[in-house]
Amino acid sequence: MKKRIVFIVMLLSIVSSQIAIADSGVVNTSSLRVRQQPSLSSNITGYLLKNAKVNTLAKSGAFYKINFNGKTGYIGSSYVTIAKSASVSVVKSGEITATTLNVRSGAGATYPVTGSIVLGSKVTISGTLNGFYKIIYKGKTSYISTLYVKLTSSTSTPASTSTSTPTPTGVGNIIAADFLNIRKTASLDTNSTIIGSLKPNQKVDIYGIENNFYKIKYAGQWGYIYKTYVSIVNSTSSSAHYMPNGQQYTTTATGNNVVSYANTFLGMPYVWGGTNPAKLGTTGKYISGGFDCSGLVLYVYKHYGITLPRTSMDQINVGLPISINNLKNGDLVFFTTNTSSPSEVSHIGIYIGNNKFIHCPKPGDVVKISELTGYYKENFVIGKRVIK
Repeated sequence: MKKRIVFIVMLLSIVSSQIAIADSGVVNTSSLRVRQQPSLSSNITGYLLKNAKVNTLAKSGAFYKINFNGKTGYIGSSYVTIAKSASVSVVKSGEITATTLNVRSGAGATYPVTGSIVLGSKVTISGTLNGFYKIIYKGKTSYISTLYVKLTSSTSTPASTSTSTPTPTGVGNIIAADFLNIRKTASLDTNSTIIGSLKPNQKVDIYGIENNFYKIKYAGQWGYIYKTYVSIVNSTSSSAHYMPNGQQYTTTATGNNVVSYANTFLGMPYVWGGTNPAKLGTTGKYISGGFDCSGLVLYVYKHYGITLPRTSMDQINVGLPISINNLKNGDLVFFTTNTSSPSEVSHIGIYIGNNKFIHCPKPGDVVKISELTGYYKENFVIGKRVIK
């Protein structure tokens, strides 16, 4: 009898440590490791970037259980900010923007294709997971890529107020010297939680004014920025030049333009901290200047009026996430190449098509084109689409 009681207690302990919580959250660190098991000694199977949205399946000790690339994975719970409870059901409507969009049995590109939906079709979306929308297709739960769906409406239940999507009242340009803090409440009080920051010249949609603060959307939640460091550039537009929902820039430049311009710097030397082209004497002798990896990207995009953050660790927070199989000309590609900090993004390049990218890799090297295979494919983290 005592053995049976002990067994039941043990079973209850195990169940209580893995309660299904089904919450949605946002990654609050620059790069979060995904592990095979809920342990710091478990193998790393991938990474999630800052502001990535995740749906937790359960909690096991200090880890959340998630679905990652079609498989079960675990992430540290302290690096995830829970955004909303699954008890609130969010239903969205969307329209297919691809000529033909594959429908898959799971939230990942490796899951089997179970059908397709044609351009212009309307779909009802009941959730988001790993870059896929959850829908009902032919009576079954299925998934479609978020990249090819235009959201047309959103409702939440239960709801105590309006269910329509808020409309921006204007567009602001950040004029702070270094960065502007985003606060949880409209207050400069030291107890007001800082949930993020915006860079100089970054554009952001404004949703209202409270005290001396503008109300904005950040990482799926409301935030507030101090008015003194914001210049209103458009008081009526409903979209910004810099778009928070996907973090892309609208510009006349194309990916091919970016690639062509980047190619003009081939052969220029690597210089740590370099952000300008190299200068050569009349005899071709090096005088000054050069690029490091992020400096090259910074300079190329600045040519088209797009100001990116200075380092690869910050540049990865800009743009729409793109998988290695969906890269287009001009997309940014990020890698983990620093063996002393294997969990941090440490290198960046510009995708130029045909499974190749242009970059300035290391001291003693030059701006060159490399294949996105072997070493670089193994250390690839994610692509980012910066221009819309």
